[in-house]
Amino acid sequence: MSKSEDKRTSAAAAGSEVRDGKFAFIVTSVDPAVAALGDNEILRKTAQGEYVVVHVDITNTGDKAQSYFGDNQKLIDDQGKQYSNDTAAELAVNTSLTAEINPGNKLSVSIPFDVPKGTVPAAIELHDSAFSGGARVALK
Repeated sequence: MSKSEDKRTSAAAAGSEVRDGKFAFIVTSVDPAVAALGDNEILRKTAQGEYVVVHVDITNTGDKAQSYFGDNQKLIDDQGKQYSNDTAAELAVNTSLTAEINPGNKLSVSIPFDVPKGTVPAAIELHDSAFSGGARVALK
């Protein structure tokens, strides 16, 4: 079994640090599902199903600036289905869709996923880039 397969099949618990590439991730909380996100009328986004929002702290463990993209993160439900984040809804809960994180700095983000009503989120797969192996964190 390769290292990337091992990381993806074993999941750390929420609150534990996991690493992928130059980023260390800690899932701090998961919000109960909601129908819409955002207090700003213009940026408010209504889900096709419902939104599950995962809150994550990201620390750059490398020696140079690294870009974070919410679009690289994936939610996995209890049936093994994989969901991408909703970038339009991300604007309703974060200040931007991407961020440059300098070495040693930490960024706290909220990652919204538009999932069918009743979906049970089981894990999130966190990536430092679109091409990394990812690190899985159990959400339940």
